[in-house]
Amino acid sequence: MRNTNQWLLAAVLAALLVAATWYCVSVWRAAPSVPLYANIILGAAAILMLVSGCGLVALMLHSRRKGYDEPRAAIGQRRSREPW
Repeated sequence: MRNTNQWLLAAVLAALLVAATWYCVSVWRAAPSVPLYANIILGAAAILMLVSGCGLVALMLHSRRKGYDEPRAAIGQRRSREPW
């Protein structure tokens, strides 16, 4: 039962991805051309957003791994149980 649901979910998500891609390409082709400098600015903004997003996710994972997100009482209890 679970395997069937996973395949169904994957198929629905794949169909949504194909539909969104088709729509984006059709809108992109219908839009008027943009000057080169606008494409460069758009590309730089996309790269900066990707880098900042990856950095924030890395900081979140680092904070979680180091235990900065836990309450102080839980940190003290965890450290008292560690053998080293």
